[in-house]
Amino acid sequence: MRDNERLNQLEYRQHRLYLRSFPRCLGLVLGNACNIDCPHCYQAKNGDNLLKPPAIGRELRREFAAFYPHLTTLRIQGGEAFAYAGFRDIIQDVQAAAEHPILSVSTNATLIDEDWAEAIVRTPFRTVTVSIDGGTPETYARLRRGADLGEVLANVDRIRRWKAKLASDLPYLDTFFVVMRSNFREIPRYFQIAAEHGFTDVSLQTMSITPENTAREPDLVRDESIVDRAEILELHAIMRERMPRERPRFRMIRTSGLTSLFEEQGLDSGFLSEQTDGLYPDATDLEERGEIELCPNPWTTLFVTENGNVHLCFLSEPIGNLYEAPLAAIWNSPQAMAKRSDMISGRYMRSGCSKQWCGWREGKKATAPEAAEFTALRAEMRDLVERAKASGGLVQIGEQQPNIAAVRRMVAERDRQVRELDALFEQLCKVNGEIHESGQRYIDRLEKRLGVAHALARAASTLMSMPGRLRKGWHASQ
Repeated sequence: MRDNERLNQLEYRQHRLYLRSFPRCLGLVLGNACNIDCPHCYQAKNGDNLLKPPAIGRELRREFAAFYPHLTTLRIQGGEAFAYAGFRDIIQDVQAAAEHPILSVSTNATLIDEDWAEAIVRTPFRTVTVSIDGGTPETYARLRRGADLGEVLANVDRIRRWKAKLASDLPYLDTFFVVMRSNFREIPRYFQIAAEHGFTDVSLQTMSITPENTAREPDLVRDESIVDRAEILELHAIMRERMPRERPRFRMIRTSGLTSLFEEQGLDSGFLSEQTDGLYPDATDLEERGEIELCPNPWTTLFVTENGNVHLCFLSEPIGNLYEAPLAAIWNSPQAMAKRSDMISGRYMRSGCSKQWCGWREGKKATAPEAAEFTALRAEMRDLVERAKASGGLVQIGEQQPNIAAVRRMVAERDRQVRELDALFEQLCKVNGEIHESGQRYIDRLEKRLGVAHALARAASTLMSMPGRLRKGWHASQ
């Protein structure tokens, strides 16, 4: 794992497009089912689940487990991760494949009872991230329908008690806050809650508007999007005043989306330090070195959603789907390398990044490494690459995976058929176009002849209507 982390550092610093290192962070969204109802949840609620059907789920688990020895973080999300029976299977896979704590989970923390709290500490989990979108019980209950803030914080305290009982530093506790119109004034109180309940890291991100949440909540944009300049100025004042005061209380305060929101209004955003303190799942070593000029996520992260889409960052467009190709192939696919290349050149929007969260990066090219540094790092990198080759790459666990292979063959066949149909359709359009053009030319000739005939008919009619003396004069003039 340490060799992979160091090789990944070097490849990031040298702006490599094809990576010999494996991702440091693998994010898995197990499904989109949840035990509570949040109006702003960006996911579809269609029952997609990576671990179903069971035969496919078992094979995907083996494919995921091949990455575990190389990871520093395996981040599990839902829906609600603790609501999935398959979550315990993932935990067992991690314990069998990884020699160090890598397991992190994002949760609403409503289902963490005494047994789960003990298991979380004994495993141990590396990080538990708790979503808390309010600073008061009333706001929290309205935005996280079906959950109670007091009960959630009591469950967090269960984990803290088990940490104390077992004298464990793990898991680290952090918390996530979605910034909306109805809750941003409670950010100071949210910071206070986080400090009181032992959270070491705090993350704040602006709300994601998707077809899924707006279909479920037609008034969501009107009610919760922060677009009014007066409210943006108020939010800016809160953050500018609180950030210097709160930073000493936490290991890290991360933000996402606030820089773009403030800069669109011509407001200073430098105090947020979003370039260095952004939502980078596993790049603490780069942050400490002050190297976050270029967003590191496409060099460090693979993120898989419940429908199989694979991303190089949880905020960007997908670059593939694991039902179409293995994760290892997608990691260095042409789409992945193109995204890295575009980002190095400052073309973040073209690479599939989000304007809402990454628009402030657009046009900012990464500084190429200096020749002297490049030469000094090359020897170390060659050594690490050779050691990576000697390790045999991804660890293959268990037997072959016939079911997922069959799915991928079916998808490949589907894609072939789609390409054939596209070619046939293109040819049909070409033929139809030629027929249309030929027909139009024929119609034009007929209309021209008819036009001449009509003109002659009109002339004859005019002539016949003339008195006899005038007709003779007209003929004579012709």
